[in-house]
Amino acid sequence: MRILFVSDIYYPHIGGVSEHIYHLADEFEKKGHFVRILTGRMSGDFFPDEERVIRVGTGLTVKYNQSVGRITVVPNPYVVEDIVNRFDVVHIHGAVAPTFPLLALLFSKKTNIFTFHPTFDKSIPYMILKKPLGYFFRRIDGLIAVSETARESFRKYFPGEYRIIPNGVDVKRFKPGKKKRNQILFVGRFEPRKGLDYLLKAMPEVIREIPDARLYVVGGGYRKFKINVPECVKSHIEFTGFVHPDQLPVYYGSSEVFVSPATGGESFGIVLIEAMASKTAVVASDIPGYRTVVKHMENGILVPPHSHEEIASAIIRILKDSKLKKKLVDNGLKTAHYYSWENVANMVLDFYYEVNPSLP
Repeated sequence: MRILFVSDIYYPHIGGVSEHIYHLADEFEKKGHFVRILTGRMSGDFFPDEERVIRVGTGLTVKYNQSVGRITVVPNPYVVEDIVNRFDVVHIHGAVAPTFPLLALLFSKKTNIFTFHPTFDKSIPYMILKKPLGYFFRRIDGLIAVSETARESFRKYFPGEYRIIPNGVDVKRFKPGKKKRNQILFVGRFEPRKGLDYLLKAMPEVIREIPDARLYVVGGGYRKFKINVPECVKSHIEFTGFVHPDQLPVYYGSSEVFVSPATGGESFGIVLIEAMASKTAVVASDIPGYRTVVKHMENGILVPPHSHEEIASAIIRILKDSKLKKKLVDNGLKTAHYYSWENVANMVLDFYYEVNPSLP
């Protein structure tokens, strides 16, 4: 089968959508399918699979939903028409938005699949443009959402039958490593919704209870947070800046606790699964997107958003209670294997044939 993934977001832009497309493409190729990825040109130095990428137009950064996304300026839209109709399946990722999703739906005469990734409470653009966007939405043959939260975000504007197929994790890449005693980890881009402030505010209490605890903050743009870190804990916190994806498993594998204090806007939380695959105990905000993955006190601990006191309490509890920590990491590892990319890819392929049984 010839499969084209279409997205305004792809590497070198680091994030969940890029990771999702990359691993699906890998798994599909292992099964003998021909895969290409249509996206825009953008600056950066991380291109893991450029040989299967078709770049058209120029990708631009936009801020939306407390996050950073991409749109693509395409001078000649008819180039997209020529590309999409060379494939059996056109699988679009992201949201019903400019530029590639709309162009692909406009021109494609093939089987159109759409995976919805973002989550949001409301969308003023969708409220205003619901009717004209409905034309494009009706051209979608199969609807996928990565979580119930993502599905509900879109279904209120674009009703339909959505199949829930989650994000996945590379269980061969993220695996248990040699743990460093009382090491705590945060991984994420510089976005207010990631909630790093609350974790930093939790650290003085953590250090009072566990004097040798150490926090690694992995991700670009966080160095400015240093000025807000209390002097008493500065020596216990390391801001690494951007870390090449090849190095991420080392940080996950060596940490005892992973903390994601996001305040909202998360549809799933790939980072949680990556931590679980590494046998690292998870502390995460009790928000809808994270409840999909974390079952409180079974494979992680959920804490109220915006609460540095509860974050500190959860970290301390895990680091002091070895029996609890073992329970969380053992159950977390089972959860991670359910979300392996091989399983996720099989779900997606099965859905393709369910939508169009005559596909090759």
